[in-house]
Amino acid sequence: MPKPRIVIVEDEKPIAKAEALILKEHYEVHIAHDGEEGWKTVQQVKPHAVVLDVMMPKINGFELCKMIREHDDLATTKIVMVTAKNQDKDENRGMDLGADDYIMKPFEPVELLHVLRQVLKD
Repeated sequence: MPKPRIVIVEDEKPIAKAEALILKEHYEVHIAHDGEEGWKTVQQVKPHAVVLDVMMPKINGFELCKMIREHDDLATTKIVMVTAKNQDKDENRGMDLGADDYIMKPFEPVELLHVLRQVLKD
């Protein structure tokens, strides 16, 4: 059985690499390093879930979340937003735009894996 596809959209390459290492045992992982590249990758890969950083160049995570939700072929894709911004208003904004869950940096690797397992159960 093929592994579920995950796209990580993270502009900090060491973080993207660390997230991919955590997930690659359980998922087919694709990485994009900014929102524009992320949008192209999500359209090509049609992932089951996107791990989406909020603060990125070109297209930020909030904008990309909205773009994914408004695209018919991608509207049901699960979205986990990741940010260093520890502010409720940002979490609320992400959830209002259609994110399925939200993780604050720094986080333990097992937390990301747990959250993805939870959102992909639906």
